[in-house]
Order: sequence, then C-alpha cells, then structure tokens
Amino acid sequence: MVSYNDITKLTFFHKNKQNTKILDYIFKLCNSNNIIDILQFIKREKFIEESSSIKLTYDEKELIIFKENFLKNIPESEPKTIEYNEFEYTIDYPNIINFKCSPVYCIKKIKYKSEEHILKTQEDYNLIPTKTYLDLKKHIDGYITNLNNIHIYKVGSIQSRFFLNTELIINIIYLAFVSSYKNLVQEQLFLMKEFNFTYDSFSNLSSHEIGHYLKEGIKLINERNNTETQ
Repeated sequence: MVSYNDITKLTFFHKNKQNTKILDYIFKLCNSNNIIDILQFIKREKFIEESSSIKLTYDEKELIIFKENFLKNIPESEPKTIEYNEFEYTIDYPNIINFKCSPVYCIKKIKYKSEEHILKTQEDYNLIPTKTYLDLKKHIDGYITNLNNIHIYKVGSIQSRFFLNTELIINIIYLAFVSSYKNLVQEQLFLMKEFNFTYDSFSNLSSHEIGHYLKEGIKLINERNNTETQ
C-alpha cells in the first residue's frame, strides 16, 4: 500500500528536486527496481478505487485519465536464456541500475558451467565485452520494442508513449502520486487537531482512505458550526 505519509514523502522529494530519493523510495515501496514491476505497482496503487483519476491540462483543457487510459500495454516478465560462446545469458525486462536505464540491463544473469553470476551493479555490467552485448542485442531489442509500445496515457487521439528513460519514470511517479505539499500538511494537521489522528495514522491509511475521512470530517465540522450558530 502507498500510504498518505508515502505520498507526502514523494511530494516533498519532488518539490525539492530529489529525484534519486524518489526512485529509492519507489524501489522500497514495490520491493523491486525492475521497470515492469514499478509500472505495474504504480498503476495498481493509483487506481485502488474505481473513481480514481489523474487530471492534466492539455491544450488549455482538462484531460481526465482513468485506469483504462493509464499505463496501457505493460508487458509481463518473459525471461529467456541465450547460449553464446559457452555461456548462458538470461535476459528479461531491465532494472534501473545506479538511477539509470539502459537496454544492457536486460541482461540479468550469466552462467558458465555450474557457476552463476547475477548482475546487480554497474560494475557487473562493465565486465560484459562490447562485442558480446552487440551480439546479444538482437535478442534484447524485442524487450525494448515492447516497452516502447506502452502508453503512459491514451485518451482518444491524445496519447503519450513510454521510452526507456529515468526522468520519464519519475514523471510517471509524479502523475500518479505527487500532490500539493502544502495541502497534504494542512490536511494532516486538520485531522490531528479535530479528530486526534496521529502521525502513525497516516502511515496506515492510503490517500484514498484519508480522502473519505476528510470529507466526513469537514461535514461534521460544518454541521457542528451550523448548530452552534442556530
């Protein structure tokens, strides 16, 4: 679950242009640095409720994006094993390594006889000879093509396509989770003051759930004020 406090953290990081912290936080939330895992996680968590939407300004008009319009055509993991020069290379959709995206990160594991080496760092990838990568590239290209077929959003003829880029992934996180930091803090303070919420309360509730508490809380306050006035 992406909690209200998680939304506040991500918004704070974005407000202060702390992009590496945004990515680290998302890796922690979805327990993965794999691009497919991250995109699936974002879509799932953003649209917990059927009424959830993303609102954008496009050509001076409001564009509303619902679940069926957002992150369309995300492929499923599809690991393949390629034999090359007595080595076995396992490839699949890439991870984000050192806050960078690259097709070479589709190479996940190298096996020689009974020894396996899982690639996790840039130093690991630096050991792959250029010729080896170029020979494996024809197997990798299909994964990149599938990623390029993802629509970040598509509403009628209006669309935005995905491509392998860290800044674009941060922008997708922004669309899904970033709000007004000032409003988030004010909402927290309101519920703490009026209804005895604690900081931990916001770690156990999603932004969707907090929205319901705010709606009912404001309704109760207004009813109380009207009664006192009468």
